[in-house]
Amino acid sequence: MRAGVVSKTGLLAVSLAFVAAFAGCSSEKMKNQAKESAARYWQEKAYPGKSYDVQVVDAEKTSDGTYRVKGIVDGETRVGTFSPESETFSEGYYSLAHERSKEIAELQQKVQYWKEKAENYEKEIYKLKVRLHDPDDGDAKAADGKADDAKKDDKKSQ
Repeated sequence: MRAGVVSKTGLLAVSLAFVAAFAGCSSEKMKNQAKESAARYWQEKAYPGKSYDVQVVDAEKTSDGTYRVKGIVDGETRVGTFSPESETFSEGYYSLAHERSKEIAELQQKVQYWKEKAENYEKEIYKLKVRLHDPDDGDAKAADGKADDAKKDDKKSQ
């Protein structure tokens, strides 16, 4: 009878070890799936063209059964959640709002640059108009006089 108890205990220990090993593999498998899903989302959907600059750092299981995935995209930390039931990844609204404000700031810088450039062109055009219409400007008369002298010399030589 004692041998039966030992074999049952041994069988129980082996089965618990087997379950624990596969449960650990399942958890690792889900973490890897969460990381892959996050990388795919950040590379293809959220930040196209920046796939070279996406690094998935960590995936951890949360209390509600989803996985919180952390990554670095274009030098900024991103956090999203992966749902194993639906196998979907979501970054949430905060990060997308942050990207929107970043894009607005970039557009404001471009607007400022083009305004300054337009003002510089307007100043240059004004200076040229003043030089063209100013009768006291000796440089303009000298240039006109040299052109007239060149025309007269051409007529004499013919």
